[in-house]
Amino acid sequence: MVKTLPEPEVVRCYFDDGFDPRVPAMCLRWRPESFGHTDRLWELPEGICLAGPAPERFGVNIQRQGADSYAVQLLWDRTRLIWPDLNRAQLLTSCLAPLLGSIGTDLWYLLDQPIDEKSHLPCRAA
Repeated sequence: MVKTLPEPEVVRCYFDDGFDPRVPAMCLRWRPESFGHTDRLWELPEGICLAGPAPERFGVNIQRQGADSYAVQLLWDRTRLIWPDLNRAQLLTSCLAPLLGSIGTDLWYLLDQPIDEKSHLPCRAA
């Protein structure tokens, strides 16, 4: 996987309603002279690979659940993926780090967020 990617133009930001809760997403425009329009293999966690150009619609939500446990929702054009439990290595070895870096977001920063205690609270009946 390519370590650095050119910076795309962010055309607009929105919330994708295909997830619950909604995922923040953006429409991206990659420069024609960049590799953004070139088909390539994009490696995602758990051995999932997408073939094609860089995404024009992209959104990700990463929630830390434990010391090395993350729930991830990913929008990639019209594809929506949900992983309930990934570890740090699975995320860092995917194409997400360079993609997020190209839009100015550091994956390490997202991975070091506080643990979401609400996801571990037992449900109580009223």
